[in-house]
Amino acid sequence: MTAISTSGLTKRFRGGQLAVDHVGLDVPAGSVYGFLGPNGSGKTTTIRMLLGLAFATSGQAELLGVPMPAGAAAALPRVGALVEGPAFYPFLSGRDNLARCAAADATGDPRTAAARIGQALDRVGLLAAAGKRYRHYSLGMKQRLAIAASLVRPRELLVLDEPTNGLDPQGTREVRALIQQIAADGVTVFMSSHLLAEVEQVCSHVGV
Repeated sequence: MTAISTSGLTKRFRGGQLAVDHVGLDVPAGSVYGFLGPNGSGKTTTIRMLLGLAFATSGQAELLGVPMPAGAAAALPRVGALVEGPAFYPFLSGRDNLARCAAADATGDPRTAAARIGQALDRVGLLAAAGKRYRHYSLGMKQRLAIAASLVRPRELLVLDEPTNGLDPQGTREVRALIQQIAADGVTVFMSSHLLAEVEQVCSHVGV
């Protein structure tokens, strides 16, 4: 099974700019797939089309065997995503921010939310800092909290847009180790990056 499949995926903006040109992807289930390209090459636009956040000009895309965007309601509850950086309330704690995310998810069971939030925080190594306000988190902690938000529910696929962008070496190591841990649990990880060395260290497959 392929976790992500695209054929001829193309995006041309209204002004005529060709942002994505006939991209074909086959991301094997269970892989850590590096989507590699320089800044401005259309990686984020491609990810937005995969998730139904932007419409393709032409071509097809599937997530977990489900056509997108038509099958978004069936596919997206099985997919966690971090696109263009985390966004949380700075005055709330990490735990309270995740509670807001869980409350916004109509497909989640509110009776199990507290336990699921605790498990997600533990998984990303933030359980001890769960009561700390988000504005006092380091950049690496903020990125790990964003990944935790995508893991409050069990996921089969995790889509990460430049997950180590802007992090110091320690934060990069933390996120890299977390991605490898998530993949070891059987989750397919699709991550974009402009850093060849990062992809080489983390990924089992690569698309350029």
